Amino acid sequence: MKTQTSLFFAVIVFLLVFAISTSAPVDNDMWWHLRAGDEMWHQGKILLTDQFSYTKFGESWVNAFWLSDLGLYGLWSLGGFFAIAVTVSLLAVMVMLIIFLQMEGSVYLRGLLVILAMMGAIANWAPRPQLISFLIFAALDFFLQRHLTFNRQPLWVLPLLFIAWGNFHGGYIWGALLLFAVIVGEVFNRVFDNQPSLSWKEIRHLSLWSVLAILVVPINPNGLMMWKLPFYQVEVSLSIQEWLSPDFHQFYSHPMLWLLFLLIFGLAFAGKRMSFVDLFKGLGFAYMFFFAQRNLVAYTIVIAPIVARYLNPALANLMFAPNVKNFLAHYPSSAGEMPPKVTKIINLFLVGFLAAAFLVYSFFVSLPVNIARKVPERSAAWLEANQPRGRIFNSYNWGGYLTWRARDYPVFIDGRADLYGDALIQEWMEISRGTEKGLALLDLYQINLVYLEPGHALLSKLSPQMWKKTYSDSQIVIYQRLP
Repeated sequence: MKTQTSLFFAVIVFLLVFAISTSAPVDNDMWWHLRAGDEMWHQGKILLTDQFSYTKFGESWVNAFWLSDLGLYGLWSLGGFFAIAVTVSLLAVMVMLIIFLQMEGSVYLRGLLVILAMMGAIANWAPRPQLISFLIFAALDFFLQRHLTFNRQPLWVLPLLFIAWGNFHGGYIWGALLLFAVIVGEVFNRVFDNQPSLSWKEIRHLSLWSVLAILVVPINPNGLMMWKLPFYQVEVSLSIQEWLSPDFHQFYSHPMLWLLFLLIFGLAFAGKRMSFVDLFKGLGFAYMFFFAQRNLVAYTIVIAPIVARYLNPALANLMFAPNVKNFLAHYPSSAGEMPPKVTKIINLFLVGFLAAAFLVYSFFVSLPVNIARKVPERSAAWLEANQPRGRIFNSYNWGGYLTWRARDYPVFIDGRADLYGDALIQEWMEISRGTEKGLALLDLYQINLVYLEPGHALLSKLSPQMWKKTYSDSQIVIYQRLP
């Protein structure tokens, strides 16, 4: 009966993970990923040069997402936005299941920590190729933990994993940092006799396979540029929202703080020393999260199992305190129980009902009418219907959407920060702020259309003698240069 109750609780936990991660499949970058998948499918080749903008048209583009983009477009072709929404939620379930399996403690403690982790991760859980990175990263962390604590794993898997990673997404740098933290942590464990898991020979073995895994990342259409990509992205992306430090005035960051506080609480009462592997992993990815909120999910994947590893013995120690034992003795652990068959029927009914309800909800939020409410559909339809001529200066947030929805208009910029570089991003900012340099750039680029959200400073600085407002709604304002 106890096993059945634990299983029911675990199933409910992952149904809740599915529900928490379910939302309308809309992300500013999803659209250019869809367009890239569409073009690659119909052109029969991998895109390695830009085809979506006029500012970088024909220039080399490090397309680290080609497999993911083809998969995303395939999902959309087969099942529309509903297929994308369900896949996004299933990926959340898979990542959280890996975390759950890696945790120590009762099913109830692990389940509650998984829910907390998903509540924090949802801020960065969007239909983008980075979800594949999260899955591979979680699998790598699980693999390494089993290698250290249970039985030695076949390390030849590491190069294969990194080859796949480099063709799905550029986030392999998280894996490289994780390997580094594990190796250095084990070196410190052995030097300071802190219950090391690996011998010196095994540490060398892991180090050699880790180096080989990083070396084979360029086995993909982008070649050696894959090594440079993560560093170049950081260099050009620090002015973009997701690369900023987390805003702790916003609730999205609070679950991540709670996990950190639970770890401190666990360390205080666990009665055991912390492994240097856990220390370097935890501190390293916490630092990365505090530096850029883009690293939020990677931090979650690393920190949640570490929290369970120390919180579980801490709670056990507290439960054995005499006063706590006396208090709990006054409350029976169980009352009258229903017959097992009745319980099983009720559990199956509840699981089936919730699963059906969450699938219906996924279908509802992914209806085209609901998608349209979250994107500038009306302004894109206006462009399509009226076909105003000339180059467009577009919103950064909706550049990707225009590449998908308004294909007759090559964009000024979209979410591919690594392609456009810091210089062009700064030019976009100058224009959107309506500075003297920005107004001159409008002429230099021969821009005839301005497509921005209301409130941009540029809109109030466009001369009425040269520009006319031709479209406006709550999302987008369009100005057209007069003849």
